[in-house]
Amino acid sequence: WVMSASRKSVTLTLLDDGASEGHRFGINALASTCASAWGSSRELFTGGRDGSVRCWREPEGGGVPRLRFTVDEHTDWVNDLALLTDGDLTSAVVSASSDRTIKLWRPEGETGTPSKCYTLRQHTDFVKVLGYAAGAGTLASAGCDCCVVVWDVARLAPRVVIGGSEGARAHGDSIYALAVKLDGGLIATGAVDATLRLWDPRAQAAAVGSLVGHTDVVRGIAISADGGCLVSCSSDRSVKLWSIGQRRVQAELRPHSDSVFCIDVDESCSRVLYGGRDGLVLD
Repeated sequence: WVMSASRKSVTLTLLDDGASEGHRFGINALASTCASAWGSSRELFTGGRDGSVRCWREPEGGGVPRLRFTVDEHTDWVNDLALLTDGDLTSAVVSASSDRTIKLWRPEGETGTPSKCYTLRQHTDFVKVLGYAAGAGTLASAGCDCCVVVWDVARLAPRVVIGGSEGARAHGDSIYALAVKLDGGLIATGAVDATLRLWDPRAQAAAVGSLVGHTDVVRGIAISADGGCLVSCSSDRSVKLWSIGQRRVQAELRPHSDSVFCIDVDESCSRVLYGGRDGLVLD
């Protein structure tokens, strides 16, 4: 039910008390952990277009995961999730949303129910993607305002803003892909303008290079643990393996018949999984 007044609209979603525990609309983001600081069981976090983040626990010995708790803090789509770590344990969950905010919460106790949710504000448009470097504790975000924000997680405030001024945007169009090197010393971004750009957040967010080769929206990026290579996927149907040092393509695959939306890699980028609009996940 949509009510319009001048340029504003209000959407009301009527919930059925007898509905299932699942999301009311599509799921945009997944994040999983084998050990958390508040329960140490295998858990799956899901972020949906209903604005909620849900935590599911897999029973001992397998079986159907059960809903542990739901966090309803966003007012628009949840687009991405990141898990912050404390040693080998997941200690906090971060979500990015089209409501232009980032939420961070640390579940407490055995139930894991969040006691407080913190809101991080800097973006002026949809926040589309998060990147986290566990080795350095570096959290970064990017989105449709064409800028990248590196966050001070302890202070819950921006540490570096890349492209924050109108005349010096990080990209010429919305940023859909982001990755952070394990030690936090390199950030890679990919955008609707088909470009990949490399940034050093330690040197006043200086641009350290561009990777040119895609001909359509860059959808996903991954950086090897040693920072030597990068893998990207695009709506141009290609998956490219880049040498970061040489700034050139080392290998190219066209495994799908349509846009390639996402990738996942091992630490050395020697094994790549990619999923596309054609509904296939390939290795």
